[in-house]
Amino acid sequence: ERVQQEREVDCNRIWLRNLGRDDRVCSVHGREPRFPFLDEAVTVFLRQLPLPIIADLRLPYGVGDKRLLRVAARMLGLAGCTTLVKRAIHFGSRIAKQSNVHTFGSNRAAKGDAVYLFTMTPGDGDE
Repeated sequence: ERVQQEREVDCNRIWLRNLGRDDRVCSVHGREPRFPFLDEAVTVFLRQLPLPIIADLRLPYGVGDKRLLRVAARMLGLAGCTTLVKRAIHFGSRIAKQSNVHTFGSNRAAKGDAVYLFTMTPGDGDE
């Protein structure tokens, strides 16, 4: 029941907590993200399903998490991607790690409280 409550909290705040940041990360690189799994009909359907159909958190990452999505991908012949561990959009490119190494000397030294200063260099599309 606790996991179900947490799922509801996450679904209700995703617009504020995640999507604004993800949109900014993509926009600064001239990209527009697409989120097909956030289509209203998809989210309504998924919120009606029991959690064990969507995910089996007893299984390892890359298997039990996003279980329903992984099964659907396998059925569509996309077996190569069905065991990849999910990464958030800003970690998927590993840009956070690269930025931490550049700014702090290591990924471990970054504490998440640094002030972000946006700068453009010549050739970044400012012409």
